[in-house]
Amino acid sequence: MLIWPDCIHCTLRMAVNIARIAAENEAQVKKFIKEILKLDYYSGNRWDITSPEIIRDVWLIMQNIFSVNDPLKNIKKQQNDAARTIYPFAEEIVSKSPDPFQESLKFAISGNAIDIMTGLKENPTRQNIETIEKGSISHESIMGFKDRLSKSRSLVYLGDNCGEIFFDRLFIETLLDYYDLKVTFVSRTVPVLNDAIMENALQAGLDKVAEVVENGTNEPIPGTMLDRVSPVVKSLISEADIVISKGGGNYDSLSEEKGLMGKCTFLIQSKCEPYALIHSVPVGDLIVSNF
Repeated sequence: MLIWPDCIHCTLRMAVNIARIAAENEAQVKKFIKEILKLDYYSGNRWDITSPEIIRDVWLIMQNIFSVNDPLKNIKKQQNDAARTIYPFAEEIVSKSPDPFQESLKFAISGNAIDIMTGLKENPTRQNIETIEKGSISHESIMGFKDRLSKSRSLVYLGDNCGEIFFDRLFIETLLDYYDLKVTFVSRTVPVLNDAIMENALQAGLDKVAEVVENGTNEPIPGTMLDRVSPVVKSLISEADIVISKGGGNYDSLSEEKGLMGKCTFLIQSKCEPYALIHSVPVGDLIVSNF
């Protein structure tokens, strides 16, 4: 998805959130904002770009000004630690559900709310779980997703945020109860936002349910761009029967990849007006989009 006007203020809000965490003083914050406002995207001169690419450029400026590589490292660990504590509770809910597939799917999608882009810094709690249980997903979309899964033997799962990845693990565990699949989970290589790198994925125990590999992208891009992933990951995606893409960053970048049509299912939350309009759902809804 190329940027909409809405993406301008969204990425700017993200930049301010990061600055408040990484900066030593207000002067640094102002210097940072002054520098990123020089980017063409923020003057309305570029619309042929995705949000993850804008965030890459903002992140590189942040690293230069604040001299920090991964300002959210501690927050990512906190999000994983908090998710770990409630994971058994979520697992119990799924196991007792009349439809474990749908219940675990709701957890996997709703976990994406743990996102610095939306300004949320809180850790996942049991109250979050109660909210998740109330979510609904289009029955038609779920059936289309299940049809794809039933015809598949190899699955590439493109991960997104920390904390959320515990619920990805829960969903993958549930998938393996229903389908005979070889699953590969793909993390980021380079830290960006609160996206999960290999270290975080292993903390969540994803290696117990899937082969875990890095995407091989040596830039801080919070998405998956096929021309920038490693040859190994490109081959895995090409040869997979089905690709599950988690979160907005992956959606924004991969929905431009027409070669994935027919084999990629996006699991996202309708966090903003563009998503709501594209998918004809209210803001906040859970989306299964069979691309």
